[in-house]
Amino acid sequence: MASIASSIGNENLSDEQLRALYAWIDAIPLSRPKRNIQRDFSDGVLLAEIVAVYFPALVEMHNYGAANSLKQKVYNFETLNTRVLKKIGYQIPRSAVDDIVNCRPGAIESVLNNLQLKMAKYREKKALQDALSPREAAAAEPAQRSPRGSAAGGSAAGGNRRGGNGNGAQGAGAGHKTVMASVDDEILMEKEMQVRELQETVEILELKIAKLEQLVRLKDNKIAKLISNSR
Repeated sequence: MASIASSIGNENLSDEQLRALYAWIDAIPLSRPKRNIQRDFSDGVLLAEIVAVYFPALVEMHNYGAANSLKQKVYNFETLNTRVLKKIGYQIPRSAVDDIVNCRPGAIESVLNNLQLKMAKYREKKALQDALSPREAAAAEPAQRSPRGSAAGGSAAGGNRRGGNGNGAQGAGAGHKTVMASVDDEILMEKEMQVRELQETVEILELKIAKLEQLVRLKDNKIAKLISNSR
């Protein structure tokens, strides 16, 4: 991408991280040729397209029109924040929006880097939720049956025993089952939260590995070119 040299001064990302980021963007099919990343992304349209590539159901591209005026550019970013990015747990700060629409070097790179991580976490969380849904339903079923089973057992016991001790035993048994069901639900929820946290960590590590692999390939290509030129 032609904008690498103009963005090397970014204080948040290293040169290698920037090159990996540009390689990721270059691999995404966008509606405009990518010439200067600051100008290309200043109206928010290409940013919306990137999210649409990964999550097409979240983005309605007709809401984002190419813009030259600062007012319309800011409107596009506000719409993207409200209607799309909020759903994946990310918001572009207003100060960053102002920097992007004014084509400040390095501003869009920081946002793209954060967006890449947030999209990866959202994708993993959504996949995990979809995978856990059948198990959650199965786990909830015994807890839902317990009160009815206790009530049925209580009726049978009431029919056979009419003394106060029998009613007390029935109430104690029902209470015990209810408590156990509640404890089981809490344990299940805790385990599911732990699984989700671990899955998010794995996703972030996988993303970092992918970036490192990109950097290695870029360095290998650079070394190969240097060797070729030295001959």
